[in-house]
Amino acid sequence: MRRCSRSDGTPTANVSVTVAPAPYQPEPRFAWPDGKRCAVMLCFDVDGETTALAEHPALRDRLTTFSQCQYGPEVGVPRLLGLLEHLRVPATFFIPSYVAEHHPRMTQAILDKGFEVGAHGHLHEKLAGLTREQEAKILDASLEIFREGFGIVPKGHRAPWFEINPWTPDLLLDYGFEYSASMMRDDVPFFHGNGIVEIPGQWMLEDWEQFAFNADPQWGVIPEDCDKVYRLWWDEFIAMRDYGCCFTLTLHPWLSGRPSRVKLLERLLTDILSTGDAWLATGSEIAAWFKANPNARRTIDLDAE
Repeated sequence: MRRCSRSDGTPTANVSVTVAPAPYQPEPRFAWPDGKRCAVMLCFDVDGETTALAEHPALRDRLTTFSQCQYGPEVGVPRLLGLLEHLRVPATFFIPSYVAEHHPRMTQAILDKGFEVGAHGHLHEKLAGLTREQEAKILDASLEIFREGFGIVPKGHRAPWFEINPWTPDLLLDYGFEYSASMMRDDVPFFHGNGIVEIPGQWMLEDWEQFAFNADPQWGVIPEDCDKVYRLWWDEFIAMRDYGCCFTLTLHPWLSGRPSRVKLLERLLTDILSTGDAWLATGSEIAAWFKANPNARRTIDLDAE
């Protein structure tokens, strides 16, 4: 409480003056390398033709619908690779093995340019509803294609549609994976009970919800404008940076490979780089850091005894 005066000096009654508090700045959730305030994992899910084929094989003959899916590997990926090389930023490409098999030169180009390739099913199968044995067969087929065709064993796995089963982490461990990027229970990495690292994401940092559209079958609703999406993603990045989180951005080349959206990504990444305190890294780099520094994670569990 304090006494205020009118402009002529006559005192007025006591009034209450509220002073705004300083901005809320909690302890960061995670200790990132070299004193960085947050991590950025840039992911491209190169679903290609499996976007349609996983829904129904007959969509192969719906040439316009199918051509949208072909745009990703044929046009979107080369364009996005050019941007990534220009900005000199790392990225992780999760590729269904069907797409890798049918676009071998595209897949090899991603590897030759030093980007990480992770597993993403074979035909972008929805794992929910599959048995453990069926899921294992998909991993067998997928990993054989990567080994035989490209001489690699992916370290990371993203489940199609982000959906995993209760046994999926154990399967991933059995098949030699180091990390999963499918769950959404946190915004910093955590360990599954078997030691597999989880690098979580969220639907808000996905381009499908912003840009996808197809009339029949119905994909998406109305594509958003790039300025709105930039604000959405930039605001989340700034907030996650304040909280010490992992900004996991998931893009699809058939959507984000369109010209105006490549410009949006360039704008976003340029602004992220300009902060100077974000660690841009692949999934395997983030997983390796966490495994080497398990105490980097700051856990707040109000249910713990």
